[in-house]
Amino acid sequence: MFNNKKLILFFIFILLIDFNVAANSTLESLQLTQILKDDYDGVDGLGNPRSVKILMDNSKVFVSSGDDNAFAIFNVDNNFNLALSQIFKNSSTNINGLEGASGVAYLEQGDQVVVTGFYDGALTQFSKNKNSYQFNKTISDGLHYERVFKSDVSVGKLDTLGLLGAWDVIKTHNEKQLLVASYMSNAVAIFDITSDGRILFNRAIKDARPLENSLGKPVSLALSSLNDELYVLGFDNHQLTIFDRKDGGELLVKQVIKNGVAGVEQFVNPQKIVVSPEGKYLYVACSGSNAIVVFQKKETGQYAFVQAVNNSDVGGSGLEGASSLAILADGSKIYAAGEAGHGLYLFSAGVDGRLSFKSKLLSVHDNELMKISSITLTSDNQHLLVATGKGNSLFVFKIKKL
Repeated sequence: MFNNKKLILFFIFILLIDFNVAANSTLESLQLTQILKDDYDGVDGLGNPRSVKILMDNSKVFVSSGDDNAFAIFNVDNNFNLALSQIFKNSSTNINGLEGASGVAYLEQGDQVVVTGFYDGALTQFSKNKNSYQFNKTISDGLHYERVFKSDVSVGKLDTLGLLGAWDVIKTHNEKQLLVASYMSNAVAIFDITSDGRILFNRAIKDARPLENSLGKPVSLALSSLNDELYVLGFDNHQLTIFDRKDGGELLVKQVIKNGVAGVEQFVNPQKIVVSPEGKYLYVACSGSNAIVVFQKKETGQYAFVQAVNNSDVGGSGLEGASSLAILADGSKIYAAGEAGHGLYLFSAGVDGRLSFKSKLLSVHDNELMKISSITLTSDNQHLLVATGKGNSLFVFKIKKL
């Protein structure tokens, strides 16, 4: 779970190459265009990269670094080559909130970026000023790491924001709210975004009542395409909580899915969730069972277990610690990887939502694709960025149609 630098492999814890795909003309091949490695050729901020976000126009890439306790910004040229532009570290003067940096969200409104700090229990805001970004502020209860992670005494009412162990952060599609999954607070912290770009605490949701008394230690969030459903993964309780979400942000518990209940299988330590474009299918990477679990929305509005894909479906190994997923814009294909595993895996999604294994990529020019911590697609689905946690690297691929 934690490495020697007390961080995060948490929850399990210019070259050409084709993707070795099966013989289907509709599949993609991957062409490696760049490998960036921490502390090589002027690159910094890739020590255990946790989250990667790409601007819609492909002009910048944002990366959180768990071991560097940093937020790095890369410029992207017209050929989609990345070059480090800026880096912010907790060690920098007056910079805080980035200890164990994990989640990243970009706000077009005001050109802002927010980063979660797992060990700082913080949400840190950066804003663009002319041609560069600057540290704006950190939102946190200011509780020390030792007090939160090592004390036998509950923090109790000292946890006012629900940000302890802040891991994942997402925005609503209208950019009126931010939602943070906080493992140690066992909460989803909700923040309102004002018209002038200020981020204001709204409330923290700490249970799934009346269906469950706990959210199960949240680590990953997702919203439906219409913002009308919120999905919360509870890592410790092997739980998925589904909320109905109203236009004003009100949340009502709709369903709780747990491993071993109602036919649900291999739903152990769910760590990453992606949603099909129309919201009919949910795909969850489960690090404890080395599996990708699929749920389908029924006419009743409830979700039902459909399928679990594991190592037996991809050649016997490779999906250990399944924790990363990326879905194409049309929902037809999904990339997956395990942070304790080896390789990048491609699945096709059928009209029934079921996944079929198509191919895997284990290495590129003597560089092993191991212990992948993040998979990110550009909005145009033309490039794929793959981060390796222990490899301290970022692989950049161009997606080519065969």
